[in-house]
Amino acid sequence: MTLRDVRQWAGERRIGRARLARAYEAAFLVAVSRLLQGIYREDLAPHAALWQSDAGRWFLDLGREPMLRAPVSGPLPFRRLELTGFPWTIVAGRRRLLRNTRAFLNALRPCLEPSELARHFDRLVADFDNSFAHLVLNRLIGLRLDAGAQAVEPVYEGHHYYPFPALRLGPSLKQVVGCSNLCREAIDLTLVAARPCLFDSTAYADHRACFRAWAGLSLPRNADVVIPLHPWQLELSPVVRELVKRRWIAVLDLPLKAIPLASQRTCRILRTGFDVKLPIAATLTGEDRLLYPLNRANATAFSALARILLRASGESTLAFQWDMASMAHPEALIGMHLAAIVRAPVRRRAGELVVPALNLWCGPRQARTLLELRRPEHAYAFFRVYCRVLMRGVVDFYARWGMAFEPHLQNVYVALRDGMPSRMILRDLDSTILDPVRIRPIARANGVRLAPGTWQHMPDFATGGRRLAHAMMYGHLGEVMSYLARATPVDLARLSAAVEDSWDELIAQTPSPASRRRVRDLRVQADTVGAVLWRRITRATHMIFR
Repeated sequence: MTLRDVRQWAGERRIGRARLARAYEAAFLVAVSRLLQGIYREDLAPHAALWQSDAGRWFLDLGREPMLRAPVSGPLPFRRLELTGFPWTIVAGRRRLLRNTRAFLNALRPCLEPSELARHFDRLVADFDNSFAHLVLNRLIGLRLDAGAQAVEPVYEGHHYYPFPALRLGPSLKQVVGCSNLCREAIDLTLVAARPCLFDSTAYADHRACFRAWAGLSLPRNADVVIPLHPWQLELSPVVRELVKRRWIAVLDLPLKAIPLASQRTCRILRTGFDVKLPIAATLTGEDRLLYPLNRANATAFSALARILLRASGESTLAFQWDMASMAHPEALIGMHLAAIVRAPVRRRAGELVVPALNLWCGPRQARTLLELRRPEHAYAFFRVYCRVLMRGVVDFYARWGMAFEPHLQNVYVALRDGMPSRMILRDLDSTILDPVRIRPIARANGVRLAPGTWQHMPDFATGGRRLAHAMMYGHLGEVMSYLARATPVDLARLSAAVEDSWDELIAQTPSPASRRRVRDLRVQADTVGAVLWRRITRATHMIFR
């Protein structure tokens, strides 16, 4: 999909030039912010300088002459950057404002030479153009949402974690408009009956009972396992198309209403409130989004371990959205395209309001209406509690029990009580990194069986710690701090001090010397930089941290 496609679509719907121009400008600032932030954070430019003028304004310079200069918000925590206006190029002492993507990319190229990133610049351009076109489209679709819209997580700026936040390689414009987290109405999930099929569950006796729970429908006694398909998958997956063509799966005349969430591949069933995580033969934000056999096979086991350890820990500030079941075709290649993980609804406690963290700080920014943050002292008090509630449970699970989660914004619900955080509820547990030394005996003692090959393919636990630190700090608290800095006249130094106070408290409260050492080690990694841009551009398959 290209920007030309978006312009044509907008013209067919009589979206005026002024509205399109506003969407373009807003998308430009987001797209350029994310890319320049990635280059700066990952030290990918040979010459980069963040500096403050005599007038107090901050700028990022890339290159010498020719030089690209961008006005930015200043040094935000965890090496974050946000554009405050259009960048410009300086050549032979002359300044030229860059107001469109082609001019920006043309100016950026010489500023990256000589560097490894410059060798892959054509890939960078292709991803940037795709992501930018989708950012513009997201804005235009998002403008149609009103109080009656059924969208649950209408985040139109894409995934802030990635340098190409709205990248979608695979789906057409028509498919995105028809099915995304910005849809005003629920979409139809296609159901298919598959035989043979794997079914795993720690909660349901058989696939029929499970289907009754998540779909709210009944199946005959002799029915095959039913798997939902993402609306894009029938067209995008050659594997699924071939299965249908050969009649190895049966498409049921039984559409099921659902609402896509921010990840775009997880959908909430309207009838029951269950979520289903589905594979898509597409690249979204920066990763391909098939459902890999070990993630699918271990989903319920990882949830079972988290449940056991949550009970043992007595932790009250942490909760989970449980993976209750999974199903897939038994052939590994086919199963990556035809599978599902079933998640139970998130249950509120009495007096709680549960909100996706994304909705508080991004997209609709519900913090403006749900929280009292207008005065600095209110913001400081709220943030101190937020840090403690977010950090306590996930750090304890890492240091004491050997489970390393990924608590960036998209993976967390915030439970609020009387306007203050009371719990953090984590989802997407199937990608948790485990410590074999501590988890193996716990799994054996509790009869939790992990899939064959789990430990051979599990990243080492030190990598889990770096990923946890990166997700929790840059991927979550950094976004909250940036929001507070924009919305309230707060001192970023005081917010950073609140983070450090939380680390001090965690170390003081940790019961054993070994656990305290792990918390201290994790604290040292608070400024860990995930090489997300480098990994995407070089097509690396493993996690890289700097």
